[in-house]
Amino acid sequence: MTIHRGSAIAATWLIGLGLVFLVRQALHLDWGEAWPLFLILAGVAGFVSRALGRPRGIAGIWSFTWPILWIAIGVVLLLSTTGNLGRGPVDLVADAWPWVLVALGVWFVIGALLPFGGTAMEELAIPLAGAADAAIRIRFGAGELAVGAAAAGNLVDGHFSGGVTRRDRGPGRVELEQDTTYGLPWLDGRSDWTVGLATGVPLDLRLDTGAARARLDLTDVMLRNLELHTGASETRIRLPRAAGVSVVRAETGAAALIIEVPAGVAARIRSRMAIGSSQVDEARFPRTATGFESPDYPTAVNRVDLDLQGGVGSIRVVGVA
Repeated sequence: MTIHRGSAIAATWLIGLGLVFLVRQALHLDWGEAWPLFLILAGVAGFVSRALGRPRGIAGIWSFTWPILWIAIGVVLLLSTTGNLGRGPVDLVADAWPWVLVALGVWFVIGALLPFGGTAMEELAIPLAGAADAAIRIRFGAGELAVGAAAAGNLVDGHFSGGVTRRDRGPGRVELEQDTTYGLPWLDGRSDWTVGLATGVPLDLRLDTGAARARLDLTDVMLRNLELHTGASETRIRLPRAAGVSVVRAETGAAALIIEVPAGVAARIRSRMAIGSSQVDEARFPRTATGFESPDYPTAVNRVDLDLQGGVGSIRVVGVA
């Protein structure tokens, strides 16, 4: 029997909200006493969501950590607000929160040290299916990400250690995100992705990363637009050799960003840093009044417009063979 996860989660919330109001009425609680019921509901909904993901093996137990914690906190606070513990919620939280942190720390240490199962490994191949262009979004919070060219006829393919969640947005359009069914990749298991992108059609790519190391080799990709948002990351991008006109927009946090421009590709570059360094290969891209630009940029068949903005860290644009 196929279970529609979205419908089941929505049903859980609706039933849970109804039960919250019924319990409040049955026990004659005012909202000052009943509000912890919403924490319990959030925990139950999270528990159902994890369970519907069919966690595999003992490793999947870690994915229930946060739902169980919310349920436990809600129950304790409900006992407090209704006078069953003889202490108010403020005093209870003030005294208990260090112990909660210690318990969570011990729980994750156990998960890191004991062999409770391997990291989920998935393979994915999405055919292009005749789409005239492509739009791909990748959300990658933490881990190692390598991006290259997909096999002929594929929109996206690759190997996804740690698991992947796929959302189809129409012909030639897809979003890929780390699967947190078995816990957070940066806490509960290693996450390494090797992703191939379509090469036969114009591509719009958006990449959102957190604490990640990313390597993008877009040499053979017909890149039309790239939008990059990074956190505390290290990212290296090799731009296409023959994609025509490409536009790259990047915003980085506490990050290192290196962009490689192949020989034969002209570039116009604007680079701004709040705190940190911005370096451009001025032998290839001479300085202008507004930034840096190849002498043949206006007439080049293959050219890229780079608009780069950083917070703390470094941005480098280099020419490569």
